[in-house]
Amino acid sequence: MTQDLQEIKSSYDALPGPSATATARARDLLAAGRKPRTGYAKHALRAGTVGLAATVAAVAFMIGPNGGATPANAAELLQHAATAAARQPAPQTGQFVYVKRLEQNWILTLSEVEGDGEHTQEVTHEAWVPAADPGNALTRSTYGRRSIHRGQVPSTMPTPGTVDYQTGRCAADVLPVDGAGNLPTDPGELLARVRADAEASVRNERPRPSEDQVGPRVDVTVAFRLITLAQNPFPGVGLREAVFGALSKLPAATMRTDLTDPAGRQGIGASIDYQGPDGRERTELIFEPGTYRFLGWRNLSEGPDGAEVLRAAVAMLEAKIVDTMPHVAEARAC
Repeated sequence: MTQDLQEIKSSYDALPGPSATATARARDLLAAGRKPRTGYAKHALRAGTVGLAATVAAVAFMIGPNGGATPANAAELLQHAATAAARQPAPQTGQFVYVKRLEQNWILTLSEVEGDGEHTQEVTHEAWVPAADPGNALTRSTYGRRSIHRGQVPSTMPTPGTVDYQTGRCAADVLPVDGAGNLPTDPGELLARVRADAEASVRNERPRPSEDQVGPRVDVTVAFRLITLAQNPFPGVGLREAVFGALSKLPAATMRTDLTDPAGRQGIGASIDYQGPDGRERTELIFEPGTYRFLGWRNLSEGPDGAEVLRAAVAMLEAKIVDTMPHVAEARAC
């Protein structure tokens, strides 16, 4: 895991429980002989001549607690999300994981031939991942509308309406995390493991950071690692619940009640701020009010003028276990 953290950090550095109200309500309902209702439940992008990196989010599948009242803070929200995630089923041999998400990606292109450009594009990604052979997944990417902010879009970039099929490990962001079986499923133990590995990774950097730099860099690495795990719908059995529980312990997490995902769904969220290589950044994990179903996430960072810029946003549209996957003859290898 230390090696994974080092790879994450190296890539990153190179880039620009229910509320008291709900508990009381449930107690009153039970006392009256009624059952309380339940509801269901950085990736900055940079292209050289031409390139596109897509980011990923995650989803909680099953029915989560319907607390009724808005959580008091981000920690309480994430604890509710952990409870909802605990009900997520695991795929069996012969089954497939199906995930569909809508992405809004900010893309910077650098081309000596066509000049620099900056645009935003929507992409709908679908993935079918075999439980028995996750490395043999099928992905379908459908490119949607785009907005040009400056310059022009390189001619080799996919145009709106393009549909692209790939096979192999293209859906790595949906696959179980390597070594997930060795990660603790207790939130406190998971946070301690991630922090220990992060500190080892930071102290092994070359050039070696000064002692006053170690703490802030460890905090960034811990937050980034947990956020990455949270964006994966199948990190490993029991691990998703632990990830949300560990995130609830981060002091940098704050509550947001005014968020909207790319699909236009209103949500509440946990906003996690950290110091990026080019200024302050924050990731917002968005949940459905009351059910704590994971809707998606947004990543924002400071622009050249100090104003916040939306770098990427993802809406989880569907995630389920299915019995079949399409067979597409024209799919190309990753």
